[in-house]
Amino acid sequence: MPVLTPTDVLGPGGLIAGKLQAYESRPQQLEMAETVATALREGGHAIVEAPTGVGKSFAYLVPLALHAIATNTKVVISTGTIALQEQLVGKDIPLLQQIFPELKAVLVKGRQNYLSRRRLAYALDGQQAIFESRDDAAALRELADWAKDSAVGDLADLGFDPSPLVWRLAQSDRSNCLGRKCPTYESCFFYNARRAMEGAHLLIVNHHLYFSDLSLRDEHAAILPAHDVVVFDEAHTLEDVATDHLGTSVSEAQVRYWLDGLWSRKGKGLLAQDSYAFAREQADHAREMSEHFWKAVALLPSANSDTIPLVGAGVIDNPLSPALDSLGKALEVARERATDDNAAQELGAQIERAASLSGALRMIIEQRTPQHVYYAHVPTARGTPSLSMAPLSVADLLKEKLFAATRTVILTSATLAADDSERFLFLRRRLGLEGGIAKRLDSPFDYQRQAKLLLNSAPLDPNSPRYEHALSAWLSEYLAEAQGGTFVLFTSYRQLKAVHDLVRPTLDRANRFVLRHGDGMGRAQMLDLFKRVGNAVLFGTSSFWEGVDVPGDALRHVIITKLPFEVPNHPVVEARHLDIKRNGGNPFMERTVPEAIIRLKQGFGRLIRTRNDSGTVVICDHRVLTAAYGRYFLRALPACATETFRLDGYLAEARGQGEAEGTPF
Repeated sequence: MPVLTPTDVLGPGGLIAGKLQAYESRPQQLEMAETVATALREGGHAIVEAPTGVGKSFAYLVPLALHAIATNTKVVISTGTIALQEQLVGKDIPLLQQIFPELKAVLVKGRQNYLSRRRLAYALDGQQAIFESRDDAAALRELADWAKDSAVGDLADLGFDPSPLVWRLAQSDRSNCLGRKCPTYESCFFYNARRAMEGAHLLIVNHHLYFSDLSLRDEHAAILPAHDVVVFDEAHTLEDVATDHLGTSVSEAQVRYWLDGLWSRKGKGLLAQDSYAFAREQADHAREMSEHFWKAVALLPSANSDTIPLVGAGVIDNPLSPALDSLGKALEVARERATDDNAAQELGAQIERAASLSGALRMIIEQRTPQHVYYAHVPTARGTPSLSMAPLSVADLLKEKLFAATRTVILTSATLAADDSERFLFLRRRLGLEGGIAKRLDSPFDYQRQAKLLLNSAPLDPNSPRYEHALSAWLSEYLAEAQGGTFVLFTSYRQLKAVHDLVRPTLDRANRFVLRHGDGMGRAQMLDLFKRVGNAVLFGTSSFWEGVDVPGDALRHVIITKLPFEVPNHPVVEARHLDIKRNGGNPFMERTVPEAIIRLKQGFGRLIRTRNDSGTVVICDHRVLTAAYGRYFLRALPACATETFRLDGYLAEARGQGEAEGTPF
């Protein structure tokens, strides 16, 4: 059989064209597929910016499939969103399998997603001592009924959300696993998933799982099997994900849930058995120390921010780690007295958890690791306090652990470049990637025909009440005439709410269907409603700037209210800016602007999703026209017909409306 090339599969008259009616071969897709094939063949890395419409998933899937089948090796595909995972697993790969029946692919999930039959049985046996509520006991029995018939034992297939306590007692857990010694090993849901993974060519994961795996490799506890090739789709998010997973975090809720599982105030938990009574005093003491400790964290002085830098080691006294150490020793004695293997295994896992929490707290509070940023998070509303450490830069870590250790790494996204060059310098500095192929593909869309860009030229401060009132008055007029659906995108909930509340009465009078991010409805449900209505207005923040696909008339207008600069007061951001300054650089131009350009490109990219789409993008922030750096933003966007307008012309109208409604202006 002749060796196939990507063009044989994706080109005009190729194998996919034979499977799909009205299939159009795209030159940009072929160019990307050949780039990926070259990197695979030569054993190098590649960066490919592939705008919407290129068909990048097939552009990497085809050469990956050809390579994996020919070499009988595994390749990993990591995505940034669930939506892309679902597209790959439910649509794209099944089509490829019609062409290559031997191609095997699996969706890989973290261990915590699978139920453990042994742990479930043990929890059922002791449920009267464990659970405080009848609902939790009933949920555990419902889990047991489900497990009898489930083929996969995956939490996503359960059909209801058990409480964290219930699932934690029954989930598969690395520190609480007997491996081949387990009596349920042959029917284990997790090991069945691992066996499927061992037999697959394509392993589909998300970025969070991949970097969790990367952080565990030094401990020989990796989730993924050995592999020489990984593709990161939606790679523009990698720095943030890597920062989270290559750092450490401990929250009050983590400690509280764990202690309650051991011994709650209502006398329930793992230590409820009389033979473990001696350890309860240590559990109670750890709970008391935890409450004192997290109250002290919550009282840390802050400059009107939820996130507080920990300046220097020992800023907080740490009575909690010694209390957890003492509890761990008591649990060791309990394990020695355990009467069966299940109890001993469960207690062993809790000993490991006590040491992990204690050690993580010491590492953060004593600031033991250089080149890391240490901070507390104290929410003013929902949530619980936490302490975290994050690497100042992930570049050296990824250079060593990812790029030097992996034969071929492909980075792709619709938005990777912060300028109009193919060098990807901003991305390379952040991720530590040197060398490799770099390519920016042209868009297959005709933006001059399909899109119009509308820019506000009036220099109103986008953080001021005057701007919000003028924007609201302009929006009221614009949305009254706009046909088709509209995204109104914000960078903060506060401004979103302020503008929404001013515009909403006008939209209600016009019978426009309105959705507001933050009203309690999930993003997926909001998007589904938005698409079905077809003429809705959605007020959204960060999660609607990217990973959202609404083709056709359901989305004809994207209104960007403010340039998406990253929050300057987060300790990690501040530390990275300070590091740039120390090295003689300009953090605003070297980091803040490029970061915002990529985000703006993401927001702009919501509008045109197919060759038949058309509409308008409005940028209401005057700085793209009036600031010296504004030209970099505009140069990064596709060339299209551009018009200007002035928001300040709506100030008088906004003032009159505010006076009529009794609203101060």
